Amino acid sequence: MPSMMRWARMSDFSITLPDRPGELARLGARLRAADVNLVGLWGYGGDGGGLARFYCVPEQAEQFRNFVESAELETTEGTTLFVSGDNDVGALVKTLETIAAGSINLRAIQSVAFGGEFGCFIWAEPSDWAELERVMGRLNDPT
Repeated sequence: MPSMMRWARMSDFSITLPDRPGELARLGARLRAADVNLVGLWGYGGDGGGLARFYCVPEQAEQFRNFVESAELETTEGTTLFVSGDNDVGALVKTLETIAAGSINLRAIQSVAFGGEFGCFIWAEPSDWAELERVMGRLNDPT
């Protein structure tokens, strides 16, 4: 029997930090001190301008907003879809096929599997969110 997929629309935040050793550790320490828990975190550096961009998906968006305001960090807020489930063969493919059937063009995806589970973050155009949520609602249909 196929496993159930779980999904949720979540807020994501991008933060620009100096591209030098220890900056991400300092941000992590500040998040820990503020008791902010992240569901996802990834980053990219080396743009040549001395800056690195980090993307955070917090468990609680309002708590993260309060944190960045008190920490005086500049962020850009967006929306992502978090999908998770058992890491069965083809589980992610089923998700992508469901989205494709809705004629939704994805902007980006980040996915990882560990310990028998997979999780992925998916981004779409803002104009596609209503349709994306509609087709995701069919993801666990037995058909």
